[in-house]
Amino acid sequence: MPGKRLEGVVASEGVAVGPAFVHAHVELANDLELHSEVEERVRGLQSPEAAVLAVGEEFAALFAAMEDEYMAARSDDVRDVTGQIAAQLMGLQASGLAGLSVPSVVLARNLAPSETARMPRDMVLGLVTAEGSKTSHVSIMARSMGIPAVVGLGGAGLEEALGAGVVAVHGDQGYIVTDPDAGEVAFFEGEQDEAVARRTALAEYRHVEARTRGGRRIEVAANLGSPKEAADALSWGAEGVGLFRTEFLFMERDELPTEEEQYGVYREVTEAFGEKPVIIRTIDVGGDKDLPGVSGHEEENPFLGWRGIRMSLDVPDLFRPQLRAILRAAAHGNLKVMFPMVSDVEELVAARRLLAECHKELESEGARTGPVEAGVMVETPAAALCAEELAREADFFSIGTNDLTQYTLAVDRGNEKLEKLYRADHPAVLRLIEMTCRAGDKAGIQTGVCGEAAGDPALVPKLVALGVTEMSMSPPAIPRAKKVVSELP
Repeated sequence: MPGKRLEGVVASEGVAVGPAFVHAHVELANDLELHSEVEERVRGLQSPEAAVLAVGEEFAALFAAMEDEYMAARSDDVRDVTGQIAAQLMGLQASGLAGLSVPSVVLARNLAPSETARMPRDMVLGLVTAEGSKTSHVSIMARSMGIPAVVGLGGAGLEEALGAGVVAVHGDQGYIVTDPDAGEVAFFEGEQDEAVARRTALAEYRHVEARTRGGRRIEVAANLGSPKEAADALSWGAEGVGLFRTEFLFMERDELPTEEEQYGVYREVTEAFGEKPVIIRTIDVGGDKDLPGVSGHEEENPFLGWRGIRMSLDVPDLFRPQLRAILRAAAHGNLKVMFPMVSDVEELVAARRLLAECHKELESEGARTGPVEAGVMVETPAAALCAEELAREADFFSIGTNDLTQYTLAVDRGNEKLEKLYRADHPAVLRLIEMTCRAGDKAGIQTGVCGEAAGDPALVPKLVALGVTEMSMSPPAIPRAKKVVSELP
């Protein structure tokens, strides 16, 4: 009997067939406020396990309502953590992805960033989630790790899948089949063979320079979230790092990372890439996140609030150690710094002034530093519209198409109901990209794209035609992007 086909959203290409594994997050909760709420309920004679679950759901709902992608993703962390604690209190056992020992297709309502990062890659055949969109965290992680994934299956779809013994994932087309029959398994295995053949054919493009047939050079780099990903990115042929996210250093901890700790991380990734350029994005955590030592405040719309360069300039104690660490790490390679959420040239001028001050401080202390180019992450329409003014102060541009698209189209990138409206190839978005490229070309500076659009083979020709000179993406997408570029006139 044929299995049941369930439609979702393409998150990461590839095909997989394997036993279903129902995800349960394993991590201890250390949040003092959560502890306090649970204790108060227990004192009110509620059972410990019920108290933990109730408080966990309250906290998760608060996080889920936040628009910052990192903070919204923490709702799953909270539910997973409190669910695990409750299971332990009831004498039950639960296993997390870190302990997965049988190659499986993972089924989950959603996956928290911390848990996704810890999954054993060789044990995860595919990912299937009820929630999520093409630009959600789990989708980006799946593409980065080269794992076939389908997201946005919906609650009813997940319920159907949870009862399956075997699940087949068609990441290329965005659907799954539960308990496929022999004929369907054979079809999926054939699709797998074709996917392997395509990857093999692309292998020759891994370590070649990307050039159009007319000789135009396009640099193809990787987006990374930690130094641990450097070796894998290089193996895929990354010609540098177009976006190194630093948020992982600041989140889920009781105190801010020291300058020395940051220096060690930035130096590690810089040395891994040698002479290849590494662009470090300064912290971009929304204003709804209470960082240690940083006074936060409630915001109705954190995505349009106190985040990125706005927060950094307001909190020098947060910003200066990061800039000093970057300047020191630059002595070990080709390091650049990029400021996120810039909407006004004065923000860039202020950030560069602080960078220069930090450089003078380090020189006076006898510390070893290196030259650091300073660029702008163009992700607000204001930055694109003022690109000519910004280009006079910036050493390079990098277009963040994920946010630029949602801000231009007024479409929440994480809203599954608006999935069809979220288009990086919308004429309005493309015009802003073109404006930025023209301004960069006029000023003689590089204009790159570090959003997910850079890894989309259908968009690569358009980006190159608009004047983009560098593209960075999830490492597995690099060979295909190089191939597409090489076939352009």
